[in-house]
Amino acid sequence: MKKLLIIMCLALAGSNAFAQKFDTPESGDWALGLNIPVTWGDKMHLGVQPKVQFYATSQFRIETSFGYYFKAKERIDWDLNLNFHYLFPMKDTGLWIYPILGIQFLHRHYTVEVDDANQARVGLNAGAGLQYDIEENLYVNAEVKYTYTNDFDRGNVLVGIGYHF
Repeated sequence: MKKLLIIMCLALAGSNAFAQKFDTPESGDWALGLNIPVTWGDKMHLGVQPKVQFYATSQFRIETSFGYYFKAKERIDWDLNLNFHYLFPMKDTGLWIYPILGIQFLHRHYTVEVDDANQARVGLNAGAGLQYDIEENLYVNAEVKYTYTNDFDRGNVLVGIGYHF
């Protein structure tokens, strides 16, 4: 009987810890983070993307980021993004889902034999993301978005981590 009581107490304590709800960010909070993006279009690219987020309200945030994509097939890309997220909480789970809408400035540098070429485009970002709060101020995220440009359309899958303060 003692063993059953101890197991029930441990199970109850564990389920209570799992259902713990953290405070939501408040208006004026900031977050810093890093995404690892993989893009596809005419070629796949892997990169790094530091980000800064500002919470205009507890659920609406503005994100700016700079992505650098490693050289692949004689091409290097970098981009600047300004995205808007509206976070929807998933009832006491620490999960948030959010739509993504924003703009992007994309720069592409080609090296073909001895010639260099640079191209730049402005595009529209649209997609969705999922965020999971690990601790009070620490979260991980995954996003899928598509960038619509004149002739550089590309899909993006990003995984990242962030810290809000």
